[in-house]
Amino acid sequence: MTALTKDQILAADDLDLLEIEVPEWGGSVFCRVMSVGERDAYEREWIGKKETGVENFRTKFLQKVLCAKDGTLLFTSEEVAGLAKKSARVMARLWDKAMKHNHLMADDVEELAKN
Repeated sequence: MTALTKDQILAADDLDLLEIEVPEWGGSVFCRVMSVGERDAYEREWIGKKETGVENFRTKFLQKVLCAKDGTLLFTSEEVAGLAKKSARVMARLWDKAMKHNHLMADDVEELAKN
């Protein structure tokens, strides 16, 4: 196997997209993988609020990963409140798929809550 250079690593497109059908909305959305910096920031928010919890934690996560086919985020952080009004059933399905796509599991969430 060939050793990679710094430039090759930084140029690699590794933020995979997953298409998720949402029949309730009449189409599909894409879910992207967060960068490690985005994930670290999201986890810091969890850790900082372990006693009270993070308001709209599912919706905030989905805001960071739901995107168009070109990888552009669909929602801004200012639009979380509107997104939080969507169906819990739909959002739970998106949450589950997005968590798996980002290699975050329920155990990870529980571990963050403990720290």
